[in-house]
This record gives sequence, C-alpha cells and structure tokens, in this order.
Amino acid sequence: MKQAASIHPGQRIHLAREIDRIGYMLVSRWERPLAAHLLSLVTRMETLVRTVSLNELAKEARALAALLEEWLRQPEALPSEQERYGELRHQLGVVSQLGLMERQTGLASLDAMLPLDEQPSQLYMWLPEGLDDGRLQRQLACFGFEVTVLSQAAKLAKALKKQVPAAVVAFADFTHSDPVLQLAQAISSNCPLVITSPRRDFPARLEAVRLGASSFLDWPLQANQLVDMLSFGDIGERRDPLRVLIVEDMASLAGLYTRVLAAHGVEAVSETNPEKVPERIEHLNPDLILLDMYMPQCNGIELAKVIRQQRLLDGIPILFLSVEKRQNVQLDALTLGIDGFLTKPVAPEELVVTVVNRARRYRKLRSYIANDSLTGLLNHSHLHGQLESAILRARRAGQPLSLAMLDLDFFKQVNDSYGHQAGDEVLLNLARFLKERLRRTDLVGRYGGEEFAIVLAGTPADKARRMLDALRQDFCLLEQGAGARAFRQSFSVGISSLASADSATQLVQQADEMLYRAKAAGRNRVEAQEG
Repeated sequence: MKQAASIHPGQRIHLAREIDRIGYMLVSRWERPLAAHLLSLVTRMETLVRTVSLNELAKEARALAALLEEWLRQPEALPSEQERYGELRHQLGVVSQLGLMERQTGLASLDAMLPLDEQPSQLYMWLPEGLDDGRLQRQLACFGFEVTVLSQAAKLAKALKKQVPAAVVAFADFTHSDPVLQLAQAISSNCPLVITSPRRDFPARLEAVRLGASSFLDWPLQANQLVDMLSFGDIGERRDPLRVLIVEDMASLAGLYTRVLAAHGVEAVSETNPEKVPERIEHLNPDLILLDMYMPQCNGIELAKVIRQQRLLDGIPILFLSVEKRQNVQLDALTLGIDGFLTKPVAPEELVVTVVNRARRYRKLRSYIANDSLTGLLNHSHLHGQLESAILRARRAGQPLSLAMLDLDFFKQVNDSYGHQAGDEVLLNLARFLKERLRRTDLVGRYGGEEFAIVLAGTPADKARRMLDALRQDFCLLEQGAGARAFRQSFSVGISSLASADSATQLVQQADEMLYRAKAAGRNRVEAQEG
C-alpha cells in the first residue's frame, strides 16, 4: 500500500489563516476578484490535504469551493448580506478551523483510555533500605493506593517502563551520593515526582524544584499529607481531570476540539444536539461549557439562557466558540453572563490555555462555595441540593439510589482525650478516606459535626451495605495520630434507599433511624432499611 506523502503543518496552517483573512473580507463586502482569490486558496487547500488523507478537511474545502463557484457563475446576481453572514461564514469557519487544527495522524481516542474509576492508583516509593517498615504502605492501602517500594535504580527503571504510576515518592537527603540526584530526570519525565526529606531548609526545597519535583513533603512521611497532595493541584488533576462539555453542531469540529483537549489531560465530551445538553450537564458535571454561537436548532445565546435558568448551573463558565468577529455582537453576548469568546479559527494552544485556566478557576471557586471548610466535602446545603437532583435522575432512569448516614463513634472522647486538633485530624482523615475509596460519581458531604452523608447513585441498599461495611472495616485499621500517641477510630452507618422512600426527606429520616439502630446495637456496624 502506498504511503501518503507528507506536508509541512506550517504550510497548511498558513493557508488556513489566509483563507480566514480573505474570507472575512468577503463576508463584509462582496467583490468578485476577492471571491476568485478565495476560491483559488480553497482549491489549493483541497488539493493539498487530499494528498495526505485529511479527508474531512478536503470534503469541507470542496463544499466551500462549490459555494463560491456557484456565486461566481452568476455575474448579475450578488449574494445577499444574509447569505454571506449565514452560509459563507459558517462554511468558512469550518474549513479554516479544520485547516488550523487537524492533524495528519489522529490523536489517541478517548475510548482507548480506561475510565477513571477503573484506573489503578499505583504509587512507587523510592526509599533507602531500612527506612520501610511497611506501616506507610498499609496506611496508603486503606486510602486505595497500591504502593510498590523500590530501592534499586534498575528496578525503578523497569517498573516505570512496565506501568506509569500516579506518582513516584522519593526520599532525598541531597548529599553528593544521593541516588535521587541521578534518577530525578528519568522519573519526572515519566510521571510526577514527590520529594520527601528530613531537610526543611530553603536550599533543599530549591534543589527539589530544580530536580523537577512537583511537591516537597517532610520526612517522616505522613499518609494523610501525601493523600492530600495527590488529591489536589496538578497531580490531583491527573486523577480527576477537568471536565469540559463541547456543544458544536458540526461533528467534525466537535471531535477535533475534543481530541485537542483530551491530548492535554482534559475530559472533553461533545454534543451536537442542543436538546440533549441539560442531560449531558447532569451526567458530566462539567467545569466549563464550550458553546458554538450559531447552530441550526437554536443559537448559542438561547441555549446559554436555558442553562442559566437552573440555579445550580448559574455560575458555570460558558465560553462561546464562534465565527462571529463583530465586536458589537460579542459585547451583547457578554452582557448576558457569557464568560468569554474564542473566535474561529482558534489555535490549539489558545483553546487549551483558555479552557484549562478558566475551568481550573471555576473548580477552585466552586469548592470554596459548596464545600465544608475543614474537610473539603460538600457542605450541608449543597449536599441536599445535589441529593434532590440525584433522586430526579434516578427516577427518570428507573435506577436505584441509596443514602448512607455515617457517624464517628464516641467522638467526644477523642476531643476530650487527645484534644480538638486531633479530633479535626480524624475528621480530615475520614474525609480523605471516603473521597479516595468511593466512586467519583458518589456524592460525599459533611452533614454536621462528626456526621457525614453519602449519596450512592445506581446502588441498591444491599450493595450499599456491603460497600460501607468494607469501608468501615478498613477505616478501623487506619492509625490516627495525636502527637506521640496513636489510636484507632470506628464509625457507624445507617442506610436507606428509594426502594423504601419517596423523597429526600424520607431518605434522610430512614437513614437516621438506621444509624440510631446501629449505635443502639453497639456501634461500629452498618444497618440498612429493608425495601
């Protein structure tokens, strides 16, 4: 089979930008010489990309060329402003965008990636011999991490080739003979590098930065500090990627934007039908919506208003992605609560930087508003709002849903015996534990004091009971710290489900009754309402 010839990407990108520039001059004013020049550029693009099998771009270039040829064959009739701002502008935007972003070799499909819930949370730990007593591994295992401890460079290199972990945690003393100094570059080029060291001085921290480390933690390493670091920031984003919903009626462009963002670690989902957008938002819970301004069924401004009608979605960033270049039209859209404009054709770098930065900022601001200040879990009011929405979704889909109310046993004794700071650490450890061990689709909130609530969508009561009982047993194994002293903590759980309740109020009431039953029966147990 004959291999397609290659062309330099810069050649195609330059041509796409020129098509966009000349094309929008023609959109503003019809001139036959200008139209003929644009036709020659588009025909050249079509011929060029056919040689490298960019079939989608070639097809759209042919459609644009056919439109220009039809208008040029009618010397007396001029295309109206409505035709130029409609059909020509739309086709022009498709060709120039595909020409700017499309690649000869496609990016890896999202379908080839494991769902996040199924990806193993693998950690490699580089520790000198004699430092590992197994305690840290056991603690991290309770949080759902699979830890492999290594002390030989060859074994670490082999392990990195076999599987790329969530991170490598490496002990460093920054002496001349420290092997981490030689290993750091190889590690950081594969995955995040976390340095842990008994040194806390500025030169050590600076050296860690120069070695390419993502984080710096004190030694002896505390499991809760490591879990915190892995749950937030850049490393946390690898485990829980930013989520973006792309609404674009052109499937070719929707797929293109999706692949570009996915290649930079963003979980991008596209939708071509505006009617399905509210349902998509419910399931994806996006950090940003990228919305085409002009679609056949309804325009972007109308769809944005539909989205803003829902109270829980009022603050989500919406970026218009449009061929619209008129400043007055863009300003009118911005006054409606739209967060910004990306004008087609948008360069891949501009798309990624704009989307990622705005989505990160929204995720952080949302956490401040919706989450409990101590644990980082959903606060009481937002948990109730999410529970109501989850019940509606479960009813529509005919799926089960369970609610678990969880309470720490004899928690007052912890505060009295070890102090309130130790009590806060227990609450934090439980919050981290639940977030790490539960599915991403599960809702976890601090209901008040030492009481927590978990909404388990798609889960009947019997399965919820097994899940929570396994969590209960594992949490009892976690070592809680209070200075030099150590202790263990248990919790009790009450479970209700939609099989026995008709509303959020009934779910909470029944789960509370089951929690009371668990406590009355001796605590450190799970009780579930029978359906």
